[in-house]
Amino acid sequence: MESHAPVTVSKAVVRSLEAAKIDHVFLVPGKMIYPLLDAIDKSPSIRGIVCVHETSSAFMADGYARASRRFGVCVGISGPGTMNFVPGMAAAHADRIPMLYIAGGVSSRAEGKGAFQDATLSGIFESGVVKSLVENVVELKNKDNLQAEMRRATEGLNWMRRAQSFVSIPVDVQRQEALPGRDASRQPYDHDAFNACEVPANRAALDALCNQYLLQSKRIAFLIGSRGNDPETAKVLLDLAEKFCIPVATTLSGKGAFPENHVLSLGVYGFSGHSRAVRVINSDELEVLVVFGCDLNQRDSMNWTEKLTAGKELIIFDDSFDAPATGHIARGSIFSGIGATFRTLSQMDTNRNADFHTVLERRKAWVAEVNQTPLYDHYFEQTGVRGSGGDLLLHTGDVVKQLCHLLPKDANVVVDSGAHRIFMAHYWLSSGIGNYFSSSSLAPMGWAIAAGIGIKLAAPERPCVVVTGDGCMLMHGMEIQTAARYGIKILYVVLNNSAHGAVHVDALSNGSIPEQFSKLPCHDWTAFAASLGVAARRVERLDDLADALSEASRSSGPFLIEVLTGVFPAPNRYYAECAAL
Repeated sequence: MESHAPVTVSKAVVRSLEAAKIDHVFLVPGKMIYPLLDAIDKSPSIRGIVCVHETSSAFMADGYARASRRFGVCVGISGPGTMNFVPGMAAAHADRIPMLYIAGGVSSRAEGKGAFQDATLSGIFESGVVKSLVENVVELKNKDNLQAEMRRATEGLNWMRRAQSFVSIPVDVQRQEALPGRDASRQPYDHDAFNACEVPANRAALDALCNQYLLQSKRIAFLIGSRGNDPETAKVLLDLAEKFCIPVATTLSGKGAFPENHVLSLGVYGFSGHSRAVRVINSDELEVLVVFGCDLNQRDSMNWTEKLTAGKELIIFDDSFDAPATGHIARGSIFSGIGATFRTLSQMDTNRNADFHTVLERRKAWVAEVNQTPLYDHYFEQTGVRGSGGDLLLHTGDVVKQLCHLLPKDANVVVDSGAHRIFMAHYWLSSGIGNYFSSSSLAPMGWAIAAGIGIKLAAPERPCVVVTGDGCMLMHGMEIQTAARYGIKILYVVLNNSAHGAVHVDALSNGSIPEQFSKLPCHDWTAFAASLGVAARRVERLDDLADALSEASRSSGPFLIEVLTGVFPAPNRYYAECAAL
């Protein structure tokens, strides 16, 4: 039976999320969002996930957006809640992830009177704080403006425009009855079609690319950035690369867009780069480098090395509405949707060149020559060493290789920030189905611990593995309690080297800082996990990892594996050498 109960502003807001096919909202409760919590609880399709901390709720929503290809939503109170959103806002803004932040404010009648936690202009003016991190700031002070303001807040929340919005609603306005015919969920378009829309391909530019380069006997390589890294785009990229026999490298943010065990894979270029990618892209023998959906920032460009562009033609395709800071590149980009570009190129008629068979044979011969350079940098190939107490300290690269060998190839892999991030990028061989996630631009520590929960909820059919470190666990490790609370089956691998690893290497090898600032106590993360209701196991020998993973696979909820490792130089040789120039 249809309900005739009045539709409040809170209910209308939640209905607008339902219409956008949002099925999880991440929140921390508080008095100023009681009406919103009630509306979320009564929603037939939205599940509210209570998080430990607002920053983590923003990270979870960020992960949910990446894996669902919708937008992420988190809810908290104004004032301290919004201030805790800020690190998550910054991370999503830096990586251009569509996000909606909803804050419940003090009653509109209490503003300007010194009310507790007043975050309006008369208080801490939170809108002014967040306005540089979101595209739209909405202060919904009047229920009459509900439809227009919610439309303004949500219309850019898709993977074409990649906007972020902040909406503040006083608690008394949340309770008010929305005006008839002003239900924010009654949109004049199909949300599925709207969210699926993309930037079209630049056909004229792609015809020229084909005629002048792809169909000719030229040594060409592709470099893929973050905006070419999603499951659907990855499928078409593989078809395109195989059709024209083009070697493919990715940046760190693009890792996951191409299978790294493929004969055409060059691996990662830039930060955490592979030998093969660096050799080919920085060499004079490469005639054309075509870059897709990449910011070409410091990490993507190997510390802005001149070798990236020297002695070759550089062609850049991008579909970002916000121009990246590429002032160091002498050439501008061609505006063309990345997914649409790959589809268009993969459908090009190769019969335009009657001698294309010869072109392919020459490229195959070149690729065979390229593959003589190993992917891994053998300079860093080490094994475990003995610690001061005589215990064997596992080499982080050995652990990552073993994880890559043992874990399912379709698993969503979520990687945190720190030395382990470099080891993962270097030694983990991506299966190339858009299933490698990392906060690449801002790289906040602890992001993956929370984001992994959002990713698993958005893609429950895939296994989910979070690889993090002990430093990251100190920041947001409490969120494993959220996974336990909701019985979310997710594997946490904590690489415990008792240090802020990347900084500790500098302290030991370069004397950059005193060791006391980078060394950490050897915390017992297995006991920590058990105290929060998460099954856990400690691994000190590489041979025990398979058994621990088998035990984790039998768990119905989250499982944490703590792996004791040593502190080793991270495999980032080429990037570091460019920084020293």
